[in-house]
Amino acid sequence: MNPYVNPEPAVDPGRRLAEALHAQAVSSAAAPGVHPAAPAARRSPQPRPDAALRRQIVWALVIALLAGLVLGAGIGLVSLLFPGVLPTVG
Repeated sequence: MNPYVNPEPAVDPGRRLAEALHAQAVSSAAAPGVHPAAPAARRSPQPRPDAALRRQIVWALVIALLAGLVLGAGIGLVSLLFPGVLPTVG
């Protein structure tokens, strides 16, 4: 017999899983003397001391990237629209 064949093909595997999880939750909730661990108190997130520096570096990189794009597009347009104006390289 193939071990991967569902022995009860009429029963949906997702439904079987849901029923098993529900039964496990009900049995753990009904267990006497067992209390679930209280969630740990969450601290408010502290701002990183170098957050301002990181933000400045990111902005500098974004500005440098945009300046490079504008310069490259400008040189490309000059090269296409006015051939011979730019000096040859190489």
